[in-house]
Amino acid sequence: PLPNPDMSAMQPDYGNPGYWDERYAASDGAAFDWYIPFSTLKPHISPFLSVDNDFEILIPGCGTSTLGADLYDMGYLNVTNIDTSSVVINQMNDKYQDREEMEYTVMDATNLEHLPDSCFDVIIDKAMFDACLCSEHNLTSITSLTKEMHRVLKPGGVYLVVSYGLPPTRMGYLTPKGLSWQVEYKKMLKPQVENSKEVQGNSDHHFLYV
Repeated sequence: PLPNPDMSAMQPDYGNPGYWDERYAASDGAAFDWYIPFSTLKPHISPFLSVDNDFEILIPGCGTSTLGADLYDMGYLNVTNIDTSSVVINQMNDKYQDREEMEYTVMDATNLEHLPDSCFDVIIDKAMFDACLCSEHNLTSITSLTKEMHRVLKPGGVYLVVSYGLPPTRMGYLTPKGLSWQVEYKKMLKPQVENSKEVQGNSDHHFLYV
């Protein structure tokens, strides 16, 4: 696997769907949001969103995050949440069945074979990118992920990546040859989480790559 200098040595294999099925079954669908809550993320992503009827949002690796529901409740109704774990998708379908236009679907973000080209206006990746870098086959996974995100974006669409990774450890993966997008980033102050077992990085900030 490709080494990652800001990554702890003994992390779970975040690329293994079996790991996530066990984790989500044990949590019984309890809400968990990686890195920062929606209230912190909202002002950073709102400029890229629209309530137009044909505006489509994709959330890859949704897990038990409330992000999709939070967006839906703000009027962004066309939200597609995907995850490789059938356990969590079933949990979220049950939990948010009252939000009829929002979708939860079992799908691998590195292989979106059932989705056509150019179908989303915005993709909000909250730790999915980092999870690929923590997987056993990280170089293959991250290459496939960025290609698929690029493919399903509409012309002029935006891929938003929330990451703990410093720019020197992320920009190379986001700007490989063959992807015709420009990448910028901004810092977001990291909330303090005591006794967290998750990868958080060594910086006082998280980063939003755009």
